[in-house]
Amino acid sequence: MIPLDRTEAPPFQLSSDYSLARPEIFQLSGNQKLFAFRDLQQEAVKLELVFKAGKWHESKLGVSHFTSHMLSKGTDKKNSFQIAEGLDSLGAQLEISPGFDFVSLSLFTLRKNLLAALRIVVELLEGPSFEGEELRLLKEIFSQALRVNNEKTNVVASKEIRKAVFGISHPYGSSMEETDIEKIDRLDLQQFFHDHFSLHSAFLIGRLSDEEVKEVVKIIPSLVTLTKKEPTFENRPGLSHTITKPGSVQASIRLGKKCLPKTDSSEYFEAVMFNHILGGFFGSRLMKNIREEKGLTYGIYSSMNHFLRNNFWMIGAEVNQKNASEAIREIKSEIKILQEEKISVRELDVAKNYFIGSWQSENSTLFAVADKVKSLHLWNLGEDYYTKLLSHLQEITPEQIQNAANTYFGGDDLFEIQVG
Repeated sequence: MIPLDRTEAPPFQLSSDYSLARPEIFQLSGNQKLFAFRDLQQEAVKLELVFKAGKWHESKLGVSHFTSHMLSKGTDKKNSFQIAEGLDSLGAQLEISPGFDFVSLSLFTLRKNLLAALRIVVELLEGPSFEGEELRLLKEIFSQALRVNNEKTNVVASKEIRKAVFGISHPYGSSMEETDIEKIDRLDLQQFFHDHFSLHSAFLIGRLSDEEVKEVVKIIPSLVTLTKKEPTFENRPGLSHTITKPGSVQASIRLGKKCLPKTDSSEYFEAVMFNHILGGFFGSRLMKNIREEKGLTYGIYSSMNHFLRNNFWMIGAEVNQKNASEAIREIKSEIKILQEEKISVRELDVAKNYFIGSWQSENSTLFAVADKVKSLHLWNLGEDYYTKLLSHLQEITPEQIQNAANTYFGGDDLFEIQVG
């Protein structure tokens, strides 16, 4: 046997296979679909139900959040203890995640218990009681957590940058505070549930038989309801500002502005790679300068954040209060350098290989693949979106990065927030 030569690394090969596993698609009712991934070997099952009931649809701040979390707190026939006991007896777990555009209910259980657990979930969604004492306790717990979080500079800064970019009265810019919580009552939750909890789509991951899938498809359509016309909101941006917290040593800084929507265009793909090079991974320009060379922070990042109806770009870091101004200057300097000087081919190759390799690593499980497919469906993107994205990035040039830097990330319209 020829011994391995461990003094040399094996040759690097970047796979060009960017395809995702294709789900089976089952029609539920109207335009609602169930996307099923059945190649899992384990007995675990995840069923995620997505509803068009996010923050965007609120007529009163906080109603989506409390309506969502109250679903598991009781029905007309069962109280919260009986519901929890029923799910526990089946080894099932229910996760409820209200968001800006959608609300997601994820059921985790064993294959043999899926239908029994799903019937409990459907019962919650068909007759939630929104019981008054449960609501009072939930509001009290949330208020306590809110008071704690509002003392954290990073939490406040992240809320303030959204407020600056979108405006305080916009769903993507507003944040729930204690005065908003106090105004919410049981009737608000009942009305919001009636008007907006309509199923958008469902995602199933598990080794299920045809008969089991048919049973799931048979149970879910009862959750489909008609929704009211979607509201519209005017975008009224705020101002850059500083919030001083007495006694705080740390300052949280956020810079942000609106950015391109998530599409399969070459312009968007080039903006993605610019963001990646600037602050999207550990070897980014911001990390090298502000963390490694200047020692101003333990970590700094930039990200493109996408909602269904708008999008924003943000740079964030936690620094010593006395270094905040210097950190902001260095951030702007790195953006300007990428606008004025072409990135070297070597640095670009490292960045795009990391991006593509990380993407492939992230999709090593069927659960991760299902999340990617869900994202494509919710954002109305084609199933070849990732193939187009990664193929384009593999061929991207320094000139295209420089053009993206100037076209989409230039100007003096960056909002600046400093808290601490």
